Amino acid sequence: MKLIPNTDGPILLKRSRIFLLTVITMLMGQCATTLAQSEQSDAIDGFIAPFRSIELSSDEAGAIAELTVEEGDLVETGGTVAKLDDRVQELQVEIAEELAQTTSQLIAANQLLEKRKEISRRLDELKQRGHASQSEIIRAEMELSIAQAKVLAAKEEKAVREIELRRAEVQLDRRTISSPFDGIVAKIHRREGEFLSPLHPEVATIIQVDKLLASFAIMSDQLDRFEINQEHTIRLENGSLVKGSVYRIGVETDSQSGTVDIKLLIQNPTMKLRSGESCSLSF
Repeated sequence: MKLIPNTDGPILLKRSRIFLLTVITMLMGQCATTLAQSEQSDAIDGFIAPFRSIELSSDEAGAIAELTVEEGDLVETGGTVAKLDDRVQELQVEIAEELAQTTSQLIAANQLLEKRKEISRRLDELKQRGHASQSEIIRAEMELSIAQAKVLAAKEEKAVREIELRRAEVQLDRRTISSPFDGIVAKIHRREGEFLSPLHPEVATIIQVDKLLASFAIMSDQLDRFEINQEHTIRLENGSLVKGSVYRIGVETDSQSGTVDIKLLIQNPTMKLRSGESCSLSF
């Protein structure tokens, strides 16, 4: 009886090895997917906003006489954005200047005071010789006091007129609407000829974008990962990465979502980064 050699053993062993390799590959893929999902779950979506944004307004009512900017223009701190009709204010400044420069009242008061002093001096000499009565001395002293009071009143009046001049100049300056910081004109609300009123005082929206703020809603139990001035990497909408430092951490937790708002400061000196775009933060 002949023994037939078993040729299935090597084949089964080879198939087992292939099966094990397939299982290992699948497990590695699942692990990689799990890790990727875990990393994605730690990515928080947010948005980028200007560092500052204001609706530039005027507390003066009047028609816009000149608009010096357009949307997209850069404006510097103190740069003129618009001017209101200021013809009346210019006339008020001219009147106040004339009144402030008027010295006739003070000159007359000083001259009267000098005369009263001279009369009092002469009466004192006459009194020493016995040629002046007590009533004349008393009357001269009263008139001297009145003359001194008139000089003081004239000085006070001159000071008030100088203050009135400064007030008129301030009112004239307020007819010019200026930017409080370096920024970009994002929107024009009123143009030449339109009237600014207390109900609608807005002229333009100015945004500061040389610095940006990236806002995120972080779960309160993850706040220990963030500290003021701590740097993090932010992924922008186009896929590029930028550095941002923690600028502000909210002091309240949203009762519905359980999140706290944090803001990261992004330096943008070239102004290439745009506000309003979405971003994400991984940690």
